[in-house]
Amino acid sequence: MKKLFLAFAALVALISCQDLKEEWQPVVSDNEDPEEFIPYTEARLKACKGLESFTTIQDLKAMYKNKPLEISGNIWIRGQVISSDVTGNVYRELYIQDKTGGIDLKLGKSSLYSEFSLGQWVYVHCDGLTLGAYNGMPQLGLEADKTSTNEYETSYIDLQVIIDQHVYRGVQADPLEPIEVTEEDVKASLAAGFTGELWGKLVTVKGVSYGDQIFALFYPNSNLPHKSSNPENRVFLSDNGTWGITTWACSKTGYVRYLENRCWDEAVVGSGNTKYGEIARTTPRSAGLSGTTLQNFSPYEDTTYKDIMIQFATANYVSHYFKLGSTDIQVRTSGYAKFADTELDPALRDGSKTADITGIMTIYSGAAQFTLVDDPSVSVVLN
Repeated sequence: MKKLFLAFAALVALISCQDLKEEWQPVVSDNEDPEEFIPYTEARLKACKGLESFTTIQDLKAMYKNKPLEISGNIWIRGQVISSDVTGNVYRELYIQDKTGGIDLKLGKSSLYSEFSLGQWVYVHCDGLTLGAYNGMPQLGLEADKTSTNEYETSYIDLQVIIDQHVYRGVQADPLEPIEVTEEDVKASLAAGFTGELWGKLVTVKGVSYGDQIFALFYPNSNLPHKSSNPENRVFLSDNGTWGITTWACSKTGYVRYLENRCWDEAVVGSGNTKYGEIARTTPRSAGLSGTTLQNFSPYEDTTYKDIMIQFATANYVSHYFKLGSTDIQVRTSGYAKFADTELDPALRDGSKTADITGIMTIYSGAAQFTLVDDPSVSVVLN
């Protein structure tokens, strides 16, 4: 209902601006595209969209008080685009940054790079949007869906008419240069939590060493429920070295290859205090599942979890741990990234070299996490 209301409001706003159309659009000849993109300017937004002033991203974040906040009033932010989904490592999200900080816009579209270029100015009308967090990371989207299994404080802005009501593309400018940050900077942002200055910013950390540890969460059958309340359909790889993973992440092919090479045979099904047994030996029935929970796995009740994982293989993310001084920084890569199966340089893995890494700094459950926005050959420079 809310989305329909917003869509109607957007239509009304569009009609109200028709009188200004000729002012902002050039004369169109028979040889020109009438849908040619005309960048928004602050003057145009003031005349047509009611812009009065801008709130900094830092001040916007300060409004959050540990629970989702639906923003009301004529509040606008602006920033330059610092993310691109061209490599596939940023999905249905757009990061923008001003002088005070960055934020994750949950635009529920793919191929955003074709509309939002690195360095381009973007203006966001926040009225009606929701400011929230995912495991501590600031996000701006719509109100979260009201479901019993919902684990998010915001949802995607996935209807174009609603996107058009809130997000306005401005002029192209030079891409922002990454900010070099120190361990002390990272610690300060971690201590600040949600309002940490670094979250959502394009940064470079220098001289990081490989931590020889990974974190990954797999869902044996991703078609079945796999929330934290479904330990029977969760497998963690963590706290025990790298589990033989030498690539930045796992495409579907890479995932199957690791399974078939027996790299993860000792991985255990379950989460928290609920453990069922190793994937190579345990079946849903031998795990003691019963009732509907067991029936969900039909007809694979007596198939090992390892074979179930192969049967329902998907691409999977991996987080590699690095050390900036004594502080852990995870570099998280999607299994759908074009470079998912790219090998980490052996000199980095064996500790003979350190690296300077550039990406978007985020926070995840109280830890610093990096998202590479370019191929590792560009984003990871060995020393």
